[in-house]
Amino acid sequence: MKILEKIENGTNLSFEEARDFLSVAFEGKYDTDFLKKILIGMNKKGVSSDELTGFATSMRKISKKVSISRSVVDNCGTGGDGKGTFNISTVSSFIAASCGASVAKHGNKAVTSKSGSADLLLEAGANINLSPEQVEQCLSECNFGFMFAPLHHQSMKYVAEARKQIAPDKTIFNLLGPLTNPAGAKIQLIGVYSQDKMNLVAETLIKLGVKRAMIVHSNDGLDEISIFTTTNVIEINNNNMKKYVIDPDSYNLKLGSLDDILTNDPSESLNILKSVLGNKKSPMLNICVINAAALVYLSGLTDNLIDSIKKCQSAIESKESINTFNKYVSITNSFDHVR
Repeated sequence: MKILEKIENGTNLSFEEARDFLSVAFEGKYDTDFLKKILIGMNKKGVSSDELTGFATSMRKISKKVSISRSVVDNCGTGGDGKGTFNISTVSSFIAASCGASVAKHGNKAVTSKSGSADLLLEAGANINLSPEQVEQCLSECNFGFMFAPLHHQSMKYVAEARKQIAPDKTIFNLLGPLTNPAGAKIQLIGVYSQDKMNLVAETLIKLGVKRAMIVHSNDGLDEISIFTTTNVIEINNNNMKKYVIDPDSYNLKLGSLDDILTNDPSESLNILKSVLGNKKSPMLNICVINAAALVYLSGLTDNLIDSIKKCQSAIESKESINTFNKYVSITNSFDHVR
């Protein structure tokens, strides 16, 4: 086939070719062997921003949307950093929500980690099998809504076997998750598993019309903002890109080591969440504060990270953050489960 030949020859697809290819794949019209060759070929060739934009456009089009009138921020990374940390982005999202940011979090169960965002929320007793209208209600009542990826991207079942056969190697779909928020988030904090993917993701976000974003990768390999070493950042403000480094020493948040934030399972992650939202001083608290602060800053609630950090610390100390979390779990259990 022409598409496979182009990829195997190292030729980039156009935006339209990438978009149309994935649209056909999502109709279940390609067999697993062909899809596997495409995904392996893309890995070998490397993906372009036009290709990634085309793939994301196709995936967005067939997703089950959450209709939101307000401006929302997503905090969904690529995963795949292989570090086994607790659910930093999920805990950070509750802190940011308690500060007034509307967080429409897109997530899934663990694939490469010990505890995915969905695993943590299930462990906490939340109902994650929500309709788009129920997600919208959660956002309206407590500034946080969780969109369980398999419910919103049901056509992914057609590429699941090909991905599984390639695992543990990553594919284009690792990058597509954060680019396909079902609530159409125009503000995003995206952690990526590799520094060499930062420009690609940034260029794609601009082509997809994202207004504000931070793409981050730390120098200790995290797809989060680190408190143990510096973090590389590409910040997007409309069509402008700015590169800089976040140094935890500048914010008095450097504490502990990477080993302190690792987890073995969702139960341990839930205990960490409760200790962070309970304001127990620790590296776990500090790393959540700086990542939550980025969400608060991107949402336009402050003009800089220092003020955002203070706002987040205040929300935790006043119990606003733990109250937001408890309220979310309660709301989700007031709904009938999606059938």
